Amino acid sequence: MVEVRRLNERGIEAFENYISGLSNDGGLTLPLGILTDDRTSEPLDIELTVNHLAEFATRYDMGVYLVDLLKQVRSQQLLGDSGFWTWLALCWFDQLCPLDSKGKRKPKKPYNYVLSPNWNHRPRHALYTTWMLVANHRESARFMLSKKPSARGELIEQLAARQYFMSCRGVIEAAHRIYFDSSRGTFKVGSTSQTRGGNIRRFVSYLQQLDLTYDLGTITADSLMSILPYEYNRFLDADSIREGAFS
Repeated sequence: MVEVRRLNERGIEAFENYISGLSNDGGLTLPLGILTDDRTSEPLDIELTVNHLAEFATRYDMGVYLVDLLKQVRSQQLLGDSGFWTWLALCWFDQLCPLDSKGKRKPKKPYNYVLSPNWNHRPRHALYTTWMLVANHRESARFMLSKKPSARGELIEQLAARQYFMSCRGVIEAAHRIYFDSSRGTFKVGSTSQTRGGNIRRFVSYLQQLDLTYDLGTITADSLMSILPYEYNRFLDADSIREGAFS
């Protein structure tokens, strides 16, 4: 266990430079020293310790850990704290951007690890968004977070592109019912297809249409399920399809 700190501007810059440098040399040594160096990091106003050696099978497991870690913390204290979330991303960088078989890392865009002040990029932060989804939606977030920590996935990519939908509990619960395969512990086959009816792209497009006439912020999952077009039937088992539920 280690004390959680926040990266200061110098620390964030050093981490960003490291991420950028990986494009030229994927074998660069991870600069873990900046996590504890007083020149690049500083203590939080609260006391938190994290298991820096924890290993997570999925992003959902990582989110559950973060929710438990922050359960006694008022969300506003750390919600937009770039230094805090960036510190955590560096702490667990081996899981968010692991070495490949050749000992190289292939990072995504820096804002996947460094919490951006740009609200269009913020939902792409690997840990901030994972925590937010599990904190707000609990089990219903599993269908988006069932891959390994280093993988973002098409489901979350599509929904994150419409940030408002990510905050709608009925929408996320309905999506979980449609796309999560409890027997496999991941999303159903065909969910991310670009051609199969009822796929996640079609669902997001349908939500955009509904948003013109429904308040998606307050709609319940049952209400949303009751007005889904027939094409979503293929993703639902018999117990999920109520008589007359589909148009």
